[in-house]
This record gives sequence, C-alpha cells and structure tokens, in this order.
Amino acid sequence: MRKLVLLGAVAAALWLAPGAFAAGWCGSGETAADRPDVVTAQQIHAVVAVPSDGADTFAADAGAVADDVATIDSWWQSQDPTRVPRFDLAAFGASTCLDISFVRLPDTGATYTSVGAGGAFDRISSELGQTGHPYKDYLVYYDGPSVQTDVCGTGGTRAFNTGLSFAVVWMQGCSGVPTATIAAHELLHALGAVPAGAPHACPGDTAHVCDSNQDIMYPTVTEGTQLSSLFLDYNHDDYYGHPGSWVDIQDSLWLHRLDVPEESLRVLLDGSGQVESDLPGLDCTASCTTQWDQGAVITVIASPASGRRFVRWSGACTGTGTCALDVKQSTTATAVFGPLRIPLRVETAGQGSVACTPRCTKTFRGGDPLTLRAVPAHGWRFGRWSGGCTGTKPTCRPSTDFAVAVRATFRRG
Repeated sequence: MRKLVLLGAVAAALWLAPGAFAAGWCGSGETAADRPDVVTAQQIHAVVAVPSDGADTFAADAGAVADDVATIDSWWQSQDPTRVPRFDLAAFGASTCLDISFVRLPDTGATYTSVGAGGAFDRISSELGQTGHPYKDYLVYYDGPSVQTDVCGTGGTRAFNTGLSFAVVWMQGCSGVPTATIAAHELLHALGAVPAGAPHACPGDTAHVCDSNQDIMYPTVTEGTQLSSLFLDYNHDDYYGHPGSWVDIQDSLWLHRLDVPEESLRVLLDGSGQVESDLPGLDCTASCTTQWDQGAVITVIASPASGRRFVRWSGACTGTGTCALDVKQSTTATAVFGPLRIPLRVETAGQGSVACTPRCTKTFRGGDPLTLRAVPAHGWRFGRWSGGCTGTKPTCRPSTDFAVAVRATFRRG
C-alpha cells in the first residue's frame, strides 16, 4: 500500500493554494457514465465517489476536483515544460472541460473503514474497474468517512504503460493537507512511480523516495504543504527525467507531449459504417478528423452498419481486418463499406453461354468468390470479356464487392 501520512499541525489558509481561484468545474449534471471523449489516446478520468449511505456531494466536490486538476496541470508544466498529464475532457454545450463522473459505491462507509486504506482501495479499484476503460487511469476523490487515521490517499499501478490504474484521494482523511498535493502524489503512483531501480528509494518502503522531503514522492507531508513547493523528482535521478536504464515516468503514454506537434488522423467512410480505435477519442459514424500526439500507435476497427459489410481499407490502411497505425505524420485512412448482396448481370453477344461457379442468380452475396467461364457454341469461339471482366481468357474471377455486370462476346469460329 502506498500512502501519504500526516505529520505536522500547521494549517495553511485555503486561499493560498494554487488554483484556489480557478473557475471551478464548467460542466453540468451528474452521471456515473464516462462521457464521450474529446481527447485522444491514453488519459486520466476523474471520479467523485461516495459510499452507498453517503450524501450526494457532487456539486461541491466537482469544483474542488477541477481546481485540483488545474493546479496539477500548472505545477507539472512548471516542473517539465514538455509534458502534462492527459486528463479526460468532455463537451458541455459550447464549453469543453474536465469530465467528472459521480459514482455511488455499493458498500457503506463503515464497510470501507473496516478494511483500512489498503482494503478500501482494493474494493474501490475492483468496483470501478468493472466498467473502466483499459486505456484509462482513474483519479478518484472518495468523499466518505476516513478509512484510516492519517492516510490521505492511496495509489497503485498494474504495470508501466498499462491502463486501469487508480489513484484515490481520501477527502476526509487528512484535514489540512491540500488535496491537489495528495492527488499529484497518488497519480504518480498510478503512473508507475516509484519504479524498481530508483537509487533513492526509501529503505523498507521502495514505493517512495527519501533523498529530499521536498520531493512529491516523499512518504510523508506536513499540513499545509502546497504542491508548488514540491519537486517532480528532486534532482531528476529516481523516477522522472532520469538518466538511468529503469522505467522513467516521463515516458508514460498517459502524458501529453507539449514539445512535438500534434498530427491529424483523417478517417473517411465510403458507405455506411463506423470506425473506432482501441484508444479513447476516435469513434466515427461519418468521416472525421482527430488529433494525436506525434508517434501515437493506435489500432482502428471498421464495423459495417446493419445490412452492410466491410469491404476493405485504403490509404494509410490496407487489407480487410483491423489496422495498426503509427501516427508519425498527418495521414488519411478510408474504410469502404458495401452491401451484403450485390446485383449480378451476365450477358452474352454471339452464340455461347457463361457457366457460373457458384450458380449465377440475380443477386449475389457480396465478397464471395465467383468464377465465370465462357463456353462458345459449336462453330463459334470466345472473343473477349467486357464490363466487370476483361481480357480474352475464357475464365474470369470478377470482384464481387459491388454490382457486377459482365458480357462475354463470341465470334464465328
């Protein structure tokens, strides 16, 4: 269990906290759902959670969470001008701001308290993880009774660059410690800090570093400690921007790059269907353009509308299956959709016939193989194909993606 422990007794006024005068949350309404994504790639989704018997605190908590995220974003940029955490945003009318879900958990406040911070963290991670996105991490503000004395937050990761990790702020756990400070600490745990190999990991507590009490990943914090007074890896030699060979949180895919341009991915739909990606942010039922960090690696999947079939990719994608894209530069991919059944018309000129395998009918199942063989009558010879078949060989295998119309011409022999 990774925890932040309260030490001191010196309180700081709220108005001194960076971000205290932020605009708050620009969103509206409360929902347990993750709203449609307007940000692409791996991202961090914010949640306000209360126990089953807790009061609905969303209206007040959403503003606090939004202010904390603004504070973390500003602090992170001051520590590393090239990257910031990629937070999940949503559209609210003409505004775009932090997407925050409100979840009423299945257990009572007493239940979470009875199992301590570690047990409560495991329960909440499991409960939220059942509907979580595999490429999202979750910053959870739990507004219920304190789960453990002097434990302000808990965070953990499955593995570096693996999603569905959680950072929990126990809002009633550490009075006097700014929640932005707690959230930044636990979010770094969710991203994989402190990794194995860090030279200043604390003896007996390798999830934290002990080279400076001004490091955000120091195991304890004094009341009133503002995030602005702390460092994102003091001396950059343990977990962020370090020169070593072990994991570096600066390389996390959950961070948005500010030092490279974004690249556009244009998806064109030829016909009726849908194109979505494995990563959040791309879900197109019509032609669309999305922006990605340069070098993002995504998989796009095409699904036909009812009564249609996926035919093929063209452009940056090829073939008929899923497509893996490395967005190193702006690019375009086209998904082509066609009908389940196509019109089939076979005609002859002169004396002869056309044998079909399988049997020719007025409509044919799109995409299925079809072989046509021109059979001249006695005293005639096959001349050539036209339309969906070409050439002078008597056997033709036309594409059946769309309507097929062919003519076999026979000449006197």
